[in-house]
Formats: sequence, structure tokens, C-alpha cells
Amino acid sequence: MNLAMVPLASIHWEKRFRDDLGDIVALTESIKEKGILQPVTLTPDFELLAGERRVTAARAAGLTEIPALLRPKADALDAREIELLENIARKDFEWHERAALTAEIDRLLKEKNIDWSGRKTAAFLDRSVQNVARDIRLAGYLEAVPELAELKTADEAEKVVKKIEEKTIVEELRNRQIRESAAGGLEKGLALMLKMADSNYRIGDTFKGLAELRANGSVHVIECDPPYGIDLKEMKRSKDNVASNIHDYNEIDEEEYPNFLLKLSKELYRVAHSNAWLIFWFGPSWQSQVLMALRAGGWHVDEIPAVWTKHQGQTMQPEIYLGRAYEPFYLCRKGNPVLMKRGRLNVFDYSTVPGSQKYHPTERPVQLIQELLETLAVPRQIVLVPFLGSGATLRAAYNAGMQGYGWDVSSDYKNHFMLAVESDTKNIGGSETE
Repeated sequence: MNLAMVPLASIHWEKRFRDDLGDIVALTESIKEKGILQPVTLTPDFELLAGERRVTAARAAGLTEIPALLRPKADALDAREIELLENIARKDFEWHERAALTAEIDRLLKEKNIDWSGRKTAAFLDRSVQNVARDIRLAGYLEAVPELAELKTADEAEKVVKKIEEKTIVEELRNRQIRESAAGGLEKGLALMLKMADSNYRIGDTFKGLAELRANGSVHVIECDPPYGIDLKEMKRSKDNVASNIHDYNEIDEEEYPNFLLKLSKELYRVAHSNAWLIFWFGPSWQSQVLMALRAGGWHVDEIPAVWTKHQGQTMQPEIYLGRAYEPFYLCRKGNPVLMKRGRLNVFDYSTVPGSQKYHPTERPVQLIQELLETLAVPRQIVLVPFLGSGATLRAAYNAGMQGYGWDVSSDYKNHFMLAVESDTKNIGGSETE
């Protein structure tokens, strides 16, 4: 290699894998004061191999030439290897830059040797096989989902990728379910159950759906889990929000929430049977407004809320708040319905759905909802679910021998629901034959 002073105007390079050059201002000031302390690396025709930050800062400092080591470039792989190794020793890559460059090196190595493997790439870069494999995998997803680069770490991106893969699998399983049903490949009872579930889980606006129902209808139980008038996206914010199932969860602005509650209360009262129950979940910060809206809508409300205790709690500020381990709901009635489980306590003790099994951000356990329904109603009665979400209430109603339907503005969760109904039906059928 030869050391030479090279005109800055002559230095050129193709797009490199580093996007963020870091604090160029500080480096520019340093160069103005002390000059270039370490030569950049160029090819004999002045193509940049290493030192983009120094070249950029030198130009900003007003320099016209810069010291450089001139060395030949064997091929594209040689250039990429120099870029990677140089940046490992200096300002580290952003995770997505490292992933893209690692994948490019792996590709170039495999082009040169058809027997090359990811394990050999890991040895070549002196990195673990797992990390190299993850970088190559993430680089592939970055091409399809550029928004992943907005995440701060590779770990966060990996969580998002898993969600994307899970969604793809769920869609394929649902398509398989549809194909088998159309071809008559499903057991008759299961086919009928899936057909009913598909029609019961309706995609659409709740108020439009309610407007189509007649007054004093056939609904005996309403299980209502409305938006809570909070910024759920902020409260449950996670770094994998790019593809998180929370991004489609719909909330109501605080200013609009009181009117929303009143309108909802009146519509639910209008469509309910002359003797009906309403389970109304609410956020504790809105408790008084919820109570007023329900009463203004016509409901008789037990002002002592019932609670679901979860066995575990959470808080975003554990240094000043206790973990929140319960959710309250009001039990309301229209007319004179009677409890099926008279004298039952108003505390319902059920564990939450494990995170690994949850496919909706506010999903409640089916067993909890089934206990609620069986406390209030009998088989064959109709359950209305204004905000379906995960569809757990419909599944609970089916398990209890009841009928049900409702609406959700998003179709994202329906595929999960349909697969869960299939699993529920098969499990019930299996237990009956054993």
C-alpha cells in the first residue's frame, strides 16, 4: 500500500451500508483544529474503501486534500469486508446497517463458492453463527418491511418479525380451513360450527350494526368491553409496534368519550330484550362517567362494581404505583331478569391469557367469560358483543350452549378467532367421545 495526499474532489464511492455517520460536526471541528490523524483507505483510482466520516468531515472543514492509503481492491467482497471491519473498530453500525452488510457479504461469498454456508460466513467475520443468521434473516425482512429500520435494536426487530411470521401462518391455516370446508373435508358438526362462527363475527361499525336491530329484541345478555377513553397505544407501547397487534386497536378521544358512552348506553338498552343483563367493563378513571351514562341510558346499575382478579399485575411506574391486578365491570339490568347462579360473589378469579397465547391486546380468558354468561343466562339465549376483539365471548357462548354475535372494525383478529373455534370444537368433541 502507498500513502499519498489525494484531492478530496477526486474521491468517490457507491452507496455504502452505513446510513448514520454520527456526529460529523464534532469531527469537523477536530479536523479543523488538528487535521486528519488517520489516513482513509482508497483504491488506486480513488474509490473510497474506508473513511467516509473523515472524508465528509474534511470536506465540511474546507480541506482540499486528505492523506490516504492506496491499495487495490480484489473484488466487491473485499470492499464490503473492509467497510465492515473498519466500522466495527469505530462508530458501531446501526443494527439494520450491520444486518444488511452481513447479508451482502454472505451473498458475495456464496457467489464465489457454491459450497459456502452461513456457518462459514460467521467464522469469516469472527461472529457467532446465531448472530450472523439473525442478521441475514432480518436483512431479508428489511427489504420487504423497510419500517423495521425505525426500531432501535435487532432484538426489537426480531419480535416484530416473529409477529409477521405468525400472521402469515395464521392466514395460511385459515385458508386451509376454508378450502377444507368448501371441499367437504371437515366433519359435519365442525363445518356447521365454523359457518355459524364466521357469520357471528361481523366486520363493521358497532353503531351501524346496532341501528339495524329492532328495539326490545331477543338479546338476553350483552357483554360490552368498549374503548376506555385512554391512549392504549401509549400505555401499552412496545418497541415492536411496527407490526404489533396493538396498532389497529381503536380508542376514543377523551373529549368525545362522555358522548360516546351515553350514545352506546342508550343503543344497548334499546336493542336489549325487555328482561336483559349488561356486563359493562370500564377503565377506573372513567368510573363515575360510566355510571352516569349507563343510568341515563335507562339501565338499573349495581353501583358496587364486580371485579375480575388476574393473579398478576403490572404497572408502568413500579416505583410509585402498585401493580394493577384486577379489572372492574358494572352489572346492569333492563326489566327484571334473574341470576342463574344466585348468591354468587362479585369477584371472578381467573388467570390472564399467557402472553405467548394472546392474539389481541385486551384478550380475556374464555373460562372467565363463560362463568359470567352462565351466572346470568341459560343455554339457547342470545349474547350480544358490541366490540368483539378476540372473539373470546363468542367462544364462551358456544361452550355454554348459547348463541352470540357482534362486530369489530378490524378483520385482523377474525382468522385467529376462527382457528380457535375449530380447536375448541375439536377439544369438546374429543372429550365427549373419551
